[in-house]
Amino acid sequence: MGLISLFTSLWHGCIGVPHCLLCHGNAHQSGLCRACWADLRTLQRDSGQLCPRCTTTSVNAVVCESCRYKRQPLQGLYASYTYTAPLQQLLRAFKHQRQLAILDTLAALMLAQPPQWMQPDLFDGVVAMPLSRKRLFERGFNQSQMLAAIVARHYALPLIPMHGIHRRHRPPQSTLKSKQRQDNVRGVFQLRHSFKNRNLLLIDDVTTTGATISALAQTLKNGGAAQIYAWTLAHPR
Repeated sequence: MGLISLFTSLWHGCIGVPHCLLCHGNAHQSGLCRACWADLRTLQRDSGQLCPRCTTTSVNAVVCESCRYKRQPLQGLYASYTYTAPLQQLLRAFKHQRQLAILDTLAALMLAQPPQWMQPDLFDGVVAMPLSRKRLFERGFNQSQMLAAIVARHYALPLIPMHGIHRRHRPPQSTLKSKQRQDNVRGVFQLRHSFKNRNLLLIDDVTTTGATISALAQTLKNGGAAQIYAWTLAHPR
């Protein structure tokens, strides 16, 4: 038995085997048992069948007709999983019930299903979706920044500090209809650092209409950023 296996056995003998976050059985990896990990992996989205700019269904991952004729600030957009049960429950518990121990599980799921275009040498830095000062105070943490920190560390990329981008407080996107979401994020971001000629990877937990990510990407482009890609953990469909 190797030293790591021996230590693990001794540790589990002292505190017991970790329990799965979903079924409370014996956890196998990243806080989940084998069965629950397998169940969550069935929610993976096939980047080979999605438009690379808006993540809608597109055979052979060609740019969809809508994106082909519309100027987009994003070079690529990808969500790793479908935002449905049980991933939905895990994310809600993490964000709204402050169950921060779930972070490692969410990050492991995300890293297990990266975009096809994810090449570390393509990027100069990782940017997390910022929260407004009011929302950050209410929640106590920025879930996207925590995910971005793990992604940046995994790929050995610099993490852009949170204070580099200011976000004005607006109503939550989840409370608004599609057209209202576009209006709600207009002018919401303000750059405090220079991003000129930098290729950036944006990280967020969930994207729905893509309005917020597009608004941030456009602000960064207006500030001189070169290529911008966005990677999120989940998308509703």
